[in-house]
Amino acid sequence: MSDNAERAAFPSVAALAEFEGLTKRELFAAMAMQGIAADGIPGRHHIATQTAIDAVLLADALLAELAK
Repeated sequence: MSDNAERAAFPSVAALAEFEGLTKRELFAAMAMQGIAADGIPGRHHIATQTAIDAVLLADALLAELAK
């Protein structure tokens, strides 16, 4: 995974002062998790731990593709 995954999702001047916020990886995983959770189709993706795993996998795949 690239260093880009750990950069701030919403950089600002405050980021220079060690601002703590979401990384791009965390933001992408949260967005993926929201989409998975909104799906009304029953299945394994509604098991919380599986949803979290899948969301992180999706975030990592997006970051890898963006790094190309």
